[in-house]
Amino acid sequence: MTDCIHTFFSAWGDPSAESRAAKTDAALSLNFYYADPNAPEPITDREMYLAYVKIYGDMMPDGSAEVVHVSDHNGHARATVAFCKDGVPMQHGQYFADISDGKITRLIGFSGMGDPE
Repeated sequence: MTDCIHTFFSAWGDPSAESRAAKTDAALSLNFYYADPNAPEPITDREMYLAYVKIYGDMMPDGSAEVVHVSDHNGHARATVAFCKDGVPMQHGQYFADISDGKITRLIGFSGMGDPE
């Protein structure tokens, strides 16, 4: 059920626009909602999403996003993602997904791990 999450984040840092688009199409439903902690507003359009992911690649050459843990139940998932530079984790984030028919319909991201203060 969570393969789509791995596919979704494998597009981050992918240098090929065609490959990013193919991974996006494989991971996201046609109607999706994506709230990223660094985006000014939620993304609900494929082209806007592809442009957003390209910005990450442009700002972080040799960057990637690696899913380091996923737990899921009843069509929902929580993923911990490491954002890496040259394979070295620089920052972590937590993402909460709704998944239907093997694709992400809604994804909400948070910076950091939500550590208690």
